[in-house]
Amino acid sequence: MTNDDESTAHEIESAFKDFLAERAAAGVALARSVASIRYEHRTVSIILDPAIAGVTTAALRDTSAFENVADFMGAVIAFDDELGLRLRPHVDQVVTRLADGTDLGSRTSAELHRAATGR
Repeated sequence: MTNDDESTAHEIESAFKDFLAERAAAGVALARSVASIRYEHRTVSIILDPAIAGVTTAALRDTSAFENVADFMGAVIAFDDELGLRLRPHVDQVVTRLADGTDLGSRTSAELHRAATGR
């Protein structure tokens, strides 16, 4: 990995961590349950552990407004703001899973952008 690649990976992971920390501070259980965020091979992988937020998996799913958790987690790159325009070209998809490997959904960057902007 080159220094530019490492810088991009760090920036992407930091952007997702900052966004989700802000949402967690606002009390969003999905964001409070984030165990890890990793950017590798143009994919952002986000692992959730409901126990971190003090809830059960069933409660987390029941209270989530998102059938596909990637719709929420990927919002940081979905819009045409400065951050989205800068980072989206480096991300092919956002993948979300529980710590036990259960799939919580994924979206491509294009799908996230289309849902957010209609384009």
